[in-house]
Amino acid sequence: MNDRKRGLEDSTDGGNVKKLKSDASAALIAEKRAEIAAKMAAMRNTPAAPTPVVPSSRSSTATPVTPATPATPATGITDDLARRVAEAKRKVAEYQSKLAVKDNPYMSLPQTGRNNKNWPVEPAQQGSGLKMTAHPLLSDSTPVAPQSKKDRYKPMQPKFASIKANARNTPTPTPPPVPVLPTIQSSSNPYASSSKDTGFDGTPKERSGRSFRFNPKGKYVALGNQLRQEQQLEALKQRIAESARKAGLDGDMGIERNIKRLPPPQAEWWDAPLLPTQSYSDIINYGISCLDLSTITLYIQHPIKIPPPGDKNKVALKPLMLTKKEQKKMRKLRRASELQDKRDRIRMGLLPPDPPKVRLANLMKVLTSDAIQDPTRVEAKVRREVAMRKHQHEKTNAERKLTDEQRREKIETKKVGEEKKGIYGAVFKIKSLTDPSHQFKVRKNAEQLNLTGVCIFNPNLSLVYVEGAAKFIRNYKRLMLVRIDWTQGSRPRGTEEVVLQTEEGEDEAGNQENGNSADRPSQSGPEPITSLEDNKCWLVWEGLVKDRAFTGFKPKHCPTDGAAKELLGEKLRGYWDMAKNWKMEEEELI
Repeated sequence: MNDRKRGLEDSTDGGNVKKLKSDASAALIAEKRAEIAAKMAAMRNTPAAPTPVVPSSRSSTATPVTPATPATPATGITDDLARRVAEAKRKVAEYQSKLAVKDNPYMSLPQTGRNNKNWPVEPAQQGSGLKMTAHPLLSDSTPVAPQSKKDRYKPMQPKFASIKANARNTPTPTPPPVPVLPTIQSSSNPYASSSKDTGFDGTPKERSGRSFRFNPKGKYVALGNQLRQEQQLEALKQRIAESARKAGLDGDMGIERNIKRLPPPQAEWWDAPLLPTQSYSDIINYGISCLDLSTITLYIQHPIKIPPPGDKNKVALKPLMLTKKEQKKMRKLRRASELQDKRDRIRMGLLPPDPPKVRLANLMKVLTSDAIQDPTRVEAKVRREVAMRKHQHEKTNAERKLTDEQRREKIETKKVGEEKKGIYGAVFKIKSLTDPSHQFKVRKNAEQLNLTGVCIFNPNLSLVYVEGAAKFIRNYKRLMLVRIDWTQGSRPRGTEEVVLQTEEGEDEAGNQENGNSADRPSQSGPEPITSLEDNKCWLVWEGLVKDRAFTGFKPKHCPTDGAAKELLGEKLRGYWDMAKNWKMEEEELI
C-alpha cells in the first residue's frame, strides 16, 4: 500500500470557501490601512492620500474598498511624512505575510524585508484545504515494493528482531536527521515591539513557538559517574587526614578549611526559659536560686513509695546474745566513755561543773571547815540534798514509766507484729477435759496469747484447735504439754476452816471444841466425774495455715462426731478423724 497522502477527488467546494476567506482578509487589511493613513493625516493636520487596494497573494481578484474619508491629493506632504507612510505600508505588508503563514507553522517565511535576500527559495504551497500536499519532512520518499493481493491481508512484520540471537546481529539504525528550522529572534517582550523597529508603539509581534529538546544518550550516566568520582575523592581525603592525625602529623589537608563551627550559644534552647537573661552567666552571678522553675514544676511527679511485698517475710536479725558477765562489762565500758566525754566538755568550758555530791558518810571530807564550825546546820543541809536527789530520781522513773493503757497498747502492737510473720495452727487431743481448772487454763491462756480456735468436749475425747503467731503457738504448746498436770485435778474449795478469835477466847467455827460438827453444813465441792489418773494430752498436728478460720476462742459441747465436724467447718473437719484415730508410737508398737 502506498503511504503517501492523496487529495480528495471532489474538493471544488473547499477551494471556493478558501478563496472567499482570502478575499475577506484582504478587504479587512485594506480597510485598516486606510484608517491608519487617515489617523496619520489627522495628526499632521494634512489631508490623507488615498490608499490603493493590495490584492491577496492567494486570490487572483480583489474587491476594492473605498475609504470612509474622502481622498484628496497629498500635495503638501513633506518628505518626512512620505517616509513614515512608506514605512507604515511596509510594516502592514509584513504583517499580512505573517498572517498568511500563521495557519501552517511548517511553511517557510515569505521573502520579505531587506535582510531576507540570501534566504533559499522554497517551493510555493500547492493546493488548499484537504487538497493541500503534505510537508516534505512528513513524506516518505523510500520506494515501496509492490504487493500482491495475498500479501495485502497478511499481518505486518515487526521492524525489529524478535529473537535474542538475531537481535545481537541486527545493525543499529541510523537516527533520522534533525530538521533545521529558521531561528526567529525574540525580544524581551514578544507581545510588544520596540519603538526602534517600527514608527509607533503597540504593534503586536508573532509569538515564537518552543521546540522539543532531547537529552543526548549517556548524559545522566556521565553525571552519575562524575558524582561518584567526587565522593570517592572526598572519602580518600578523609582517610588520608585520619591516618595523618593518628600519626601525629597535623598537616593541613585542605579538608577542614571549609568547616566553620558556630560558637556555642549563650544558653541552650531548653534552658533559656528558666534563665532571667537567657545566659548561663546568671547562675554564676546569682546562683541556682535565680532560676524560674515555675514553668516545669507541674511536670514533676513523685510516685508513692510502695514497700515490696517480700519485706514482711524478712526475719529481723537478732542481736548477739551476751552473758551476764559480758553485759556488765559492756555497760561499764559504755558508762566510762560517757563520763570521760563529760569531763572533757567541762574542762573545755562547754558544760558547767556539777555541784559536789555530799553525803553523811563523806561530810567531814568534803566540808571540812564548815562542818567543824556549825555541824548541825551542815548536817541538815546535807539531809535536804539527799532527800531532793531521791525525790528527783523517783520522779524521773515515774515519768518514764508507761501507763496501763500504753502498756496494753504496746503488748497488742507486739502481738500484731508477730502475726505478720505468719499464722500457725496446732491440734491437741486430751483424753478427758472435765476438770474446771484445766478448762480455765486452756481458755484463758488462749485469750491472753491472742490465739483463736475452738475447744470441743466429747464423751470419748476432747479436741483443742488453736491458731495464731508462731511465738504464741510455742508458748501454748509448752502450756499444754509441760506446764499443766493433767493427772491432778483442782483442789475442792470451802474445806479450809477460818478461825476468828473472840474476846472470850472461843473460835467462831463452833461453840466448843467438842461441839456437834454434824450441825455444820458440808463445804466440800462435787467429786470429779471421771478419774484423772491416766489423763494425758497429745500434740496431733502443727503447721502453717493460710489465714485464720475463727475470730475468737470458744468452747462447745458436741456429743456426736457430726456436730464436732460441723463446728470445725469444711476445711478443718478432717482434724477430728485424725485426732480420733491418733495413737502414740508406743501404743502402735504394742
